[in-house]
Amino acid sequence: MGELENIKNFLGMEPLKTVGNPESLSLEEQFQLFLPDILPEEEKQLLTRFFIYKYKGEIPGGKKEERFSDLIRADTIMGKEFIPSVISTLKQLDKYMRLGGENSLTSEQLRQILQDMVYDYRVKLDARDLKILDKVRSNIFITIKEIADETNTSYTTIQRRKKMLEERCRLGIFPRVNYPIIGLTNMLILVEGEAYVESPYLLSRQELYGGIDLYTFFSIAVPPRAVNLVYKEFEKRVPRFWTWIIDSFESSFSLDFYDVDEGNWKIDWKAWSLYLSNVLSKGWGKVLSPEEMGKKRPPTSPLGKVRGVTIKELKLIDALSKNFNATVQDLSQNLGYNARTIIRTRENLLKRGTLQLALGIDQIGLNEHILFIIESDPDTLHSFVVAIKRLPKTWIYWTRTLNKENALACWLEAPLGSITPLERAIRRTLLPLAKYKLFFRSHQEGSRIPLLELFDAQTKTWKWSPEMLKINLGKTG
Repeated sequence: MGELENIKNFLGMEPLKTVGNPESLSLEEQFQLFLPDILPEEEKQLLTRFFIYKYKGEIPGGKKEERFSDLIRADTIMGKEFIPSVISTLKQLDKYMRLGGENSLTSEQLRQILQDMVYDYRVKLDARDLKILDKVRSNIFITIKEIADETNTSYTTIQRRKKMLEERCRLGIFPRVNYPIIGLTNMLILVEGEAYVESPYLLSRQELYGGIDLYTFFSIAVPPRAVNLVYKEFEKRVPRFWTWIIDSFESSFSLDFYDVDEGNWKIDWKAWSLYLSNVLSKGWGKVLSPEEMGKKRPPTSPLGKVRGVTIKELKLIDALSKNFNATVQDLSQNLGYNARTIIRTRENLLKRGTLQLALGIDQIGLNEHILFIIESDPDTLHSFVVAIKRLPKTWIYWTRTLNKENALACWLEAPLGSITPLERAIRRTLLPLAKYKLFFRSHQEGSRIPLLELFDAQTKTWKWSPEMLKINLGKTG
């Protein structure tokens, strides 16, 4: 069998071009027979180098520049489907571009195509994956041996499948900082229209759509004494906005609506709507089991001066927020503290709830990010949380308005097309009981914690001045 036949079998497709004697061509030239002409020479060489890396297991030239590393990360998620999917997508695009009179892709266009492919890719979970995820969501610190024992599965099988979930689906532990414990107030600010905030205390900025209207959603953690100042600055600059304070956080991951036969989500929205109605009418306390009732809402943390927060703890919080799985040895080396200090400090941060842990998983078909904010009485909010936890993946923030009215801000990650049936179910059941807002996210920027330089170790307070907040409005604001 010739080399071209081997490449065809490797890619699972026929070449776009034919030549009289393909064996006279180099391996690189034979692979390029499969690539459309819309690729510039630089991009063609990049994909060719990556093909050689996958086909022969070696990197031509021995270097991994940033763009090559991006391809490796994408291949880790999509596996053997990655290169064939790239070529198939480029073939389709070649037809459309030629019809439009275009004949070449730019580097930025190729980067965006690859990014969209990875974002839309869905790993199909099987029964073994679901067993692992069910155990991990119940205990994020569970060991491979414990999963193997509890599911009556071999250690090797669990180890291999869990590694696949970690690499392809980014299964892992994701910490969230409980800001009141370190002396900051976490504010959520929703602005009608386009807006930008410049501040060292800004955590994230997200663009949302409610219907056809654009909104901007900010998360910012500021010293308690700055809360009113932030509100007044927005009041001066922004025509319409809403503000909430986060008191506590919890997350959930449910497999109730995953169809293992199809390897996809099948949410029965009618059944979920009936369940929500049932919880609201009976009361959440009568629906939960005694064990579930024991899992109370996460405690709130009082605002004000915080005792015992040190630079050492903040440095470790910063490091663990970036990589919770970092080894004690790496943390010790990077931060300059001995291993015993690292272990003891990390245990204290978890015990006090300074770091709140959530299970993270991506690439499983939950590509629609929906935000809903609900203001109502505590019983209604509790009932809603009970029902929403049956949906795939939720991040729940217990909040209050500046007037101390109870509210929830919930992020739901769901299959594409979920926002319409979700809105219909909420409107039918919640409208008489609560005020709510519903949005889907179109863009997100940044996710970080405030800089350590902002903390004054002597007074154990965070610095603040009016110059630390600048608000700019877009043309729709």
